[in-house]
Amino acid sequence: MRASFARLNAVAILAGVAAFVALEAMAMSLYPGGTWWDAHARGHRFWRNFLCDLEWRVALNGRPNPVGSKLAFAAMAALALGLGPFWFAAARAISSGGERTLARAVRASGAVSVGGILVVISMPSDAFGAVHGVAVIAASLLGFVAATLAIVGFIRARRRHAACLGVATMVAAVIDLTLYASHFVTRTQDTPLTPGVEKVALGLLLAWMVSVAALPERRSVPHEHEP
Repeated sequence: MRASFARLNAVAILAGVAAFVALEAMAMSLYPGGTWWDAHARGHRFWRNFLCDLEWRVALNGRPNPVGSKLAFAAMAALALGLGPFWFAAARAISSGGERTLARAVRASGAVSVGGILVVISMPSDAFGAVHGVAVIAASLLGFVAATLAIVGFIRARRRHAACLGVATMVAAVIDLTLYASHFVTRTQDTPLTPGVEKVALGLLLAWMVSVAALPERRSVPHEHEP
């Protein structure tokens, strides 16, 4: 039963990643154009457009984006739903290393962070303005809590590959959030570096999700207080 659940969980993670990539690629291909630094840019600019730009029903160049915006929303929803089983898989791997308290903390904080992501994608920046920015920062902080606990758990459970990918993801995400938050707080023009770092953090997150889904099963280590 547990092995079957673990396999289904892994499939759910991979399905979430695959759905996100496919839907996001379609949303990018349909994006009419425009960035925060060049409103006349044609089409999607991978390193210059934020993920949330794709959810705008009217693109930054002023042209309608009815289908692409829906695909972008569906892509982010698929990613959020893939993160649910990801945190459970991470907790399972940590628990098999004997770190059961940490595993429970990862499950709980991961579930809360997924809720935060769902709030963010349901409040696109074209409709909610600054509230969207506040939601992004709050959801990111929730995700950092879950990720930090997971990294500590992977280190203690001797899942070094998963721990290293987690650290790399966190570093990129912290840099991106710092850039984003400084622009948001100071109300100054953002730097084109921010959406680029966002893509790096996203790529590392997807790689981390896939690596955790592919973790080999280990026999559960008894808790140190158990007989």
